[in-house]
Amino acid sequence: MKFGTWTVYAAALGAMLFWGCSYVWSTIVFEYWNPFIVAFLRAFFSSLLLFLMVKLLGKSAKIDRKDYKTLFIISLFNPVLYFLFENFGLLYSSPAISAGIVALIPVFISIMAFFVLQERLRFQNIIGIILSFSGIWIMLMNQEITFEATWYGVVFLFLAVAMAVCYAAFIRPISLKYNPFVIVAWQNLIGAILFLPLFLMFGLRQLISTPITTELVKSFLMLLIFASTLAFPFHTFVIRRLGVSRASIFSNLIPVVTAVVSFFVLKEMFTVNQIAGILMVVGGVFLSQIGKIKLKTQ
Repeated sequence: MKFGTWTVYAAALGAMLFWGCSYVWSTIVFEYWNPFIVAFLRAFFSSLLLFLMVKLLGKSAKIDRKDYKTLFIISLFNPVLYFLFENFGLLYSSPAISAGIVALIPVFISIMAFFVLQERLRFQNIIGIILSFSGIWIMLMNQEITFEATWYGVVFLFLAVAMAVCYAAFIRPISLKYNPFVIVAWQNLIGAILFLPLFLMFGLRQLISTPITTELVKSFLMLLIFASTLAFPFHTFVIRRLGVSRASIFSNLIPVVTAVVSFFVLKEMFTVNQIAGILMVVGGVFLSQIGKIKLKTQ
């Protein structure tokens, strides 16, 4: 099947839209369940849905034995270690520090891709990365935000960044070999298995004792279907077509989507800094994508 340029960018924007909305859905779900419950259930049920989709699409879910190790490694990096480090970082740091450090992920991925994967960026692409990153920080700058963090909170956040970079390094080669839905189906299944002990120790009792409400079910299904089952294959597809550097820059659109969704759903108002930051992020992402892309077919 042939994929045009607009299909690639539509997939990229779709993934960012789903992940941006996921912060609103997660806020609701975390009122009922702790993160260990959510992580395990999302990974487990998403893997089932993805394997079903693979079967319906007529694709083979078979993985070469030599790729088992790579699949285990990428699953360990993301979702398991990235999730743990990011959440402990958020626990011991202010939201501004957390968001600012996590926003460094595209920068470090681009550096890694240049030296490890031999991916090249034009001057305007680099300017786009810098502009987009600066826009994130401007969005964070308002009088209500505090920049407080413990040293170990910062360490956890940088470890989360490191896990994201390592994940990008390993996912690129395997994304060229298998269908994105197949990769993420196995990735989520392995992630669910690795999360299972944590779920049994820290989540099972709460899951049993928590009443199930319509609000909880709706928000969790949104997370499951859009953020876990569709967004990750979309992003893997984009990495395959654009490379990890240019694909990663789209992640800076996530706080933009979150801000817009919060405006309409949670009735949060925009500040001048947020509007200026949104314009910088969107402009930076646009600049980061200027240049020819080589589209592969499958």
